[in-house]
Parts: sequence; structure tokens; C-alpha cells
Amino acid sequence: MLFLTRCFGSNSRVALTAVLVLSLCSNATVAGNLEQGVTDPPVVSSKRLGSDVSAFYLGLSGGHASNGSDRFGLRTPAGTFQVGELDLRGGYFGIRGGWRGVLPAAGGRDYVYGVELGYDTGTIDDLVSTEIGGITATGGSKVSDVLSIRLRNGLTNKSGSVLYFVSVGYVQGDVETTSSLALGPVPQRFEESDTRGGYSASIGAEHKLNENWSITGEYEYVQFDSRTVEFDNGFSTKSTPRYRGLRFGLNYTF
Repeated sequence: MLFLTRCFGSNSRVALTAVLVLSLCSNATVAGNLEQGVTDPPVVSSKRLGSDVSAFYLGLSGGHASNGSDRFGLRTPAGTFQVGELDLRGGYFGIRGGWRGVLPAAGGRDYVYGVELGYDTGTIDDLVSTEIGGITATGGSKVSDVLSIRLRNGLTNKSGSVLYFVSVGYVQGDVETTSSLALGPVPQRFEESDTRGGYSASIGAEHKLNENWSITGEYEYVQFDSRTVEFDNGFSTKSTPRYRGLRFGLNYTF
């Protein structure tokens, strides 16, 4: 204070006030500069399966059918005779391709929808036989070359790496129905082939391996239309082939 009095005389109090104001302003400026130097780090969102699922894809798949059923009976001029219950089973493999899109859903998940075309080859069949009045009667059914169109939809998990889906669709395949009677040393065999439609339903999951590749697994049910098959010997049977299958596959998304 003495120093200010000597330097500024009677205005020493005014000078002291000015020094205090300048000091406060200087501190505020420094604090402001410190705040400007602190910035928030950029947030990078992780990729989800849903973010690149709106695309076309191609794939290969294969599976095994079992637990099929088709009750085989013969209608003859003498009456109707039960031959047995067919248990259709066998392996199949094929190609598929489709398109799918994505919509955001609740809980951080994605809703995925699309359509898929497929073709499967292989043999799914069975034979049954029984004795009718001392004659061995045999009946069989075989399914092959199945075309399909399926509608798929489902939800991803929260991380977006796994898709849980269900599908329903229309199928068309070749069905061969056979019948034979052992009347002598050489059995009489009759067969009829037709192409018929049907439907399928499945439930499964798809796991994304990387940007383009994914693996799938699903449990499916396939049933073809019921049809009365007329054999050349005048006998007939009602054919309704159906089976359940476990299918695995590999997809490539473009």
C-alpha cells in the first residue's frame, strides 16, 4: 500500500482496485483456455449384422430327413388293405439364393425380413410290406428334386452377430409311388410318378463369421399335397408324403 501511495499519490485506492480487476480477468482467461484444450474422444460404433444385411446372398446347404410319415394302403376290388406306415428318410443337398432387408427393432435388436429361392436334390424314401391273403404286398414312396420359395423373418441378438428366424414357404417336388405284389417267383411291380406342391416351415439361426460369410442351421417340416394314385393293375392308394429335416448351410452376402 505504501508503494502504491508513493507511486500514485491520492489515487492509490483506484490503482489497487484496477490491479485486482486485471488479476481476476487474467485468471478467468487462463481457466477458459484450459477448458478449451479438453475435448471428448470420438465415439466409434461397432458394426452390426443388421447394418449390412440388406443385400442379396447365395448359399449351399445340406441336411438329413427323418421322422417322415405316409400311411400306405391298397384299395382293391376286394376291399381296402393296410400295408404299413412309411418312415421317409434320407439325405439331401442344394443351392439357395435370396434377398433380405432390415428394420430397427426395440431393445437394440434388428428385425430382418426377406425371400429365398432354393433347389434340393437327393433321395428321401421308404418301403413297407405286409401279408395279404398269403400274398406279400409292398408299398413305397420317394421324394426328390424339390424347388422352394420361402419367406423368412426374425430378430438379431443385441450384438447383431446372430439372427434367429422362422420361415414358411411353398415347395414343389417329384414324388414316386410304388406298389408290388409277390404272386410268384417274379413280383409284379407298379409305379406312378407325379410333380406336386406342398408347404414347408422351419425355425433356425444364422451366425455371421465376417463381413460376407455366415453359417446357418435350421429344423424344418415339409409336407406335400395328398393325392390318390392309380396303378395299372386297378389298385390305388392315397399318397401324402411328409418329413422333418435338420439342415445346415453356408451363405455369402454381396
